[in-house]
Amino acid sequence: MDTLQRYELRRINPQSDEYEIVIHVADHLSEFANELGTLPRERKDVIELARQIVRERYPTVKVKMVKVIIGGIAVTSIPFMSGNVSSAQAATSTAHTTPASQDGTIYYQVASGDTLWYISKKFNTPVDHIKRANHLTSDNLQLNQRLIIPKTFHTVGTGDYLTVLAKKYGTTVAAIKEANSLPSDTTRLGQVLIIPILIGGQTSPPAQAAAPPPQPTIKASTYTVAAGDTLFSIAKKLGTTVEALRAANTLTSDVLSIGQTLTLSPNSNAAPPSDSVAPAPVPEQVTRAYTVAAGDTLYSIAKKLGTTVEALRAANNLTSDVLSIGQTLTLSPNSTATPASDSAAPAPVPEQVTRAYTVVAGDTLWAIAQRFGTPVALLRSTNNLTSDVLGIGQTLSIPTGTAATQPEPAITPAPPETQAPAPTTTTEERTTFTYAVRAGDSLSVIAKRFGVTVDAIRLSNNLSSDFLQVGQAITIPNGINAPTQTGTNTITYTTHSVVSGDNIWDLSIRYGIPQSELLRVNNMTISSTLSIGQKLTIPVHTIGVKSVINERHGEYLDWWTEAQYVFTIGKTAKVTDYATGKSFYIKRTVGANHADSETVTVNDTNIAKSIWGGFSWTPRAVILEIDGRKVAASMSFMPHEREYIANNGITGHFDVYFGNSTRHVDGRADASHQAQVERAAGLR
Repeated sequence: MDTLQRYELRRINPQSDEYEIVIHVADHLSEFANELGTLPRERKDVIELARQIVRERYPTVKVKMVKVIIGGIAVTSIPFMSGNVSSAQAATSTAHTTPASQDGTIYYQVASGDTLWYISKKFNTPVDHIKRANHLTSDNLQLNQRLIIPKTFHTVGTGDYLTVLAKKYGTTVAAIKEANSLPSDTTRLGQVLIIPILIGGQTSPPAQAAAPPPQPTIKASTYTVAAGDTLFSIAKKLGTTVEALRAANTLTSDVLSIGQTLTLSPNSNAAPPSDSVAPAPVPEQVTRAYTVAAGDTLYSIAKKLGTTVEALRAANNLTSDVLSIGQTLTLSPNSTATPASDSAAPAPVPEQVTRAYTVVAGDTLWAIAQRFGTPVALLRSTNNLTSDVLGIGQTLSIPTGTAATQPEPAITPAPPETQAPAPTTTTEERTTFTYAVRAGDSLSVIAKRFGVTVDAIRLSNNLSSDFLQVGQAITIPNGINAPTQTGTNTITYTTHSVVSGDNIWDLSIRYGIPQSELLRVNNMTISSTLSIGQKLTIPVHTIGVKSVINERHGEYLDWWTEAQYVFTIGKTAKVTDYATGKSFYIKRTVGANHADSETVTVNDTNIAKSIWGGFSWTPRAVILEIDGRKVAASMSFMPHEREYIANNGITGHFDVYFGNSTRHVDGRADASHQAQVERAAGLR
């Protein structure tokens, strides 16, 4: 029960000594596949969990009933025929003490001051592994709480008997059975087992963890990750190196979480002083720090600091041009001499030849070039752009009229009169078009962008208020600079003749539409039957390609009206993580409110684990390549509940969200996923 939130013991009635176990399941984690109409948890799993709770916490109590509550609602009650389990569990209790008497216990008892991070360091295992093994939904621990410390998780393959696994991982059969609540030595292919660390009957750390105490306390320090932090910036703050931080914290990737605690390795303080001596001779005014703000790009920062993009990359060990708000950048000590010569080049250009333009959401180099009647290549060269990636709030210099090397028209009156109308013909082409609202948009922002009035937009769309939603389609009347790809969606209909073996679920998958929609269009319900030769109306959705910010981002598609018809059940997509650029493949296997998906192979699973640092509910911005088009999405990588693909390295499915996707459990939007979808689309 990886969705267990808490449990409690209740007396059934005041006159008896009989009790019930009430198991509360976290409503934000529990998934229901509504289109299948079944509860994914098996009855025996609930009873087994109840037995474990009674065995460990209430061995002398008569428990007669198990009640399951999800989101405050009781969904089932199951008779629990245990009676007084003190004697009934005697044999089991003896079995559980076997590992302790031989090699130790599998449980670690939480002591005062313990945190998950501290315990993970103590036993050299990831925090996520401890949480997964103990069904923890938060980082909070209780004094004397017993935890299983997993050495690893093993997916059962051919020939993987418990005796084989015990020998392979240096543990015991009894310990593996205890950690996984196995009633026998039987396992099944694809089953994921917890391989526990044998604690040795102690709550103190293993022998190897006792070495650090002799180190002076002044040489060990901790740092809490804040917004905008990177391993490089933290290493500079702590006076160490990125490699030392990775080693001291057993990091498998450079991805950090806000609030995460990092430790400075005890022996790393000696080296940094020699590294930090080098900048000392540089005058203080030459070395400067800059904190990245919203809209900043490497180019705009280079201009502000009087340096070059290349110098910033070198000084900060940047491997890409992607920046984080709050990130600290350093100007290299020897770079201030060159900007003067670099910035001197534009000086001969008369000021009236260029104008300033501030980039807004939805802008691309091509659109800006069209708007001002100038070539894209000239925009790049004027602004020293090394790529077409723009940042909201970035200031561009726009070449206007004639070239800077041709000042003659400014002296002779006749030419300007004949040339003046030329720019207006390329920027004032007006059309009526549809626009999809993006993050940060307001009626005034949209009206200014397309050269119309707020009242004109209100009137054309019958708006009773100025409130807009991301993805909302509005009409822009007689506007300029219409998006080049407005992406019109269409619905047509075809007919299917029912043949032997047809059913509504299979037909909905075959035609790539939700089962509920197929039922609704044909005036049917889930209990309706089909007859051979019956004619069914099949909706066919054609989803127009939407404009994108640039080639690095994906299309923003609404889940309900667009994305679910592009990423249909049974379709495979290539996933690219927005931050790291790593790619793997997934398949949509089910899901109504969002795309429940599974990795295709073990290799895909391993790549995903390297990105998330294991299994995690944390949503990340991703780009899905589906039938040749790139779509913005958000994905978490915590396998749970039912699965359809075997031997892929995971048990269960994970969640993929698109624009306005909702949770299965309550039908509500998930703000964290929505934010990552918008990030993948370049809308924030």
